[in-house]
Amino acid sequence: MTGQSIAAWIIAALVWAAALYQVRALFRHPGNPARWTVCTALFLAGAAVSCSAPATITYLNHLSGVPNLGTLVLYVLLVAVGASARLMLAYWHSPTEPAGRSAWRWAAAYALLIPLMCVLFALGDTPTERLADFDTYYATVPPIATCIVLYLLALAAMAASVAVTCWRWATVAGRPWLRRGLRVLTASAACELAFCAARLTAVAARWPGANWDALNTKAAPVFAFAAPALAAIGVALPACGQVLTRLWDRWHRYRAYRQLHPLWDALRRATPQIVLSTRPPWWDIDLRLTRRLAEINDGRLALRSYTDTRITEAAWREGHRYGLKDDELAAVVEAARLKTAAAAKTSGTRPASPLSAASEARGGADGASELAWLCRIAHAFVHSPVVSRAQQLANTGPSSEGARTT
Repeated sequence: MTGQSIAAWIIAALVWAAALYQVRALFRHPGNPARWTVCTALFLAGAAVSCSAPATITYLNHLSGVPNLGTLVLYVLLVAVGASARLMLAYWHSPTEPAGRSAWRWAAAYALLIPLMCVLFALGDTPTERLADFDTYYATVPPIATCIVLYLLALAAMAASVAVTCWRWATVAGRPWLRRGLRVLTASAACELAFCAARLTAVAARWPGANWDALNTKAAPVFAFAAPALAAIGVALPACGQVLTRLWDRWHRYRAYRQLHPLWDALRRATPQIVLSTRPPWWDIDLRLTRRLAEINDGRLALRSYTDTRITEAAWREGHRYGLKDDELAAVVEAARLKTAAAAKTSGTRPASPLSAASEARGGADGASELAWLCRIAHAFVHSPVVSRAQQLANTGPSSEGARTT
């Protein structure tokens, strides 16, 4: 068993998984022809990728006793994928009866191509089994060459139609995940076009006697594996995108919760009363994050009378010296104030120059901005060199040379 066979089966499993995901929606809307075409296209694509594995082709050849019959089965499946993709696009565009009739005319044309390919294969002579280079090896046998060119042209026509249509739809799609899915489908169709172009070029090169087989055996398989994998992702994205968004938001909240821990811990040690005795459930990250934000803000209020104006001025000076501006500078100043005030409260030391309430640093305008603001402070609290430098300068006394003016 070769690595190419294993890769083909893995990608086929991915495509079939996307098809099964779509089947779940099909059960809720069994009368929707658009969903039927999506499921059909994905199942056929999975079968085609599975049959592209050299091990599968060998098995079909030995089972039938006909050399290279597995390759013909693969070509028939690829044409069937093209027909189902045409149907899918038509029903996506407009699930009306006229659109359905037009789509079925395209499907009928592809369906007539399949028996024609079988007849051409039977008329040709392919006594030697070729797993990797069938197209170029038999490119000079007229019936087989015609069969190869027909399936590649049919596949290229489908891919071009999908690429143009999905690209146009992506520019006007309103839903973000639908737009992303259409762009991935465009990339899939582009890979399919590149696959067809590579094989057609290699086959055509054989006719005058040239040998460009590397396009068929090296370049084409890369595009052949990339196209169905991208197609499965592109079809699945609009359906499961909201799930991905919720998972990303949950991960973002968990990261924020962890990032706030050093700041929260310092404030908790300075004022243990800010932490409630009952702990929130470990799985409820929203409640845990809300509690942490509330406790941090309570801790900031508890440190008001321990904030020294000297640390504020030193932090402003050092922040300007480091080139900090706007929110980044304000967060560093607040981090320095909180770090010094927490240490002062823990030791029971009152500042010589307490900060007035009117000079308190701002917070966020809403929940999201408040979280971003406190995360910025927490990052500066741990990592900013300005905070440590400001503490050193404040402990040596005020400096009139660099005092901040307002």
